[in-house]
Amino acid sequence: MIDNPEILGLFAGFLTAFSTLPQTLKIIYSKKGEDLSGVTLFMLNGSYFLWLVYGIALNLLSVILWNVIALFFGTTLIILKLFVWTNNRPPKNISVP
Repeated sequence: MIDNPEILGLFAGFLTAFSTLPQTLKIIYSKKGEDLSGVTLFMLNGSYFLWLVYGIALNLLSVILWNVIALFFGTTLIILKLFVWTNNRPPKNISVP
């Protein structure tokens, strides 16, 4: 058994927080965000925010730390999808005839 459950929480939080990083990098490199579900992104961010509030209420470092990071990545995905590379306009490096 783990002597300190906070270590387990820190590791689990790390995996959760950085789980959206590959998708964020893919969107940045491909400059396409139309394949992402906006509903899913908003639901994820909502859950990150609620877990953050929960962590603050109970003063749980692992929950606070990783949900701040996850919320940053999730918000970045939403911004990229909605405002930077939307599906109604091409990226700047593609010419339209």
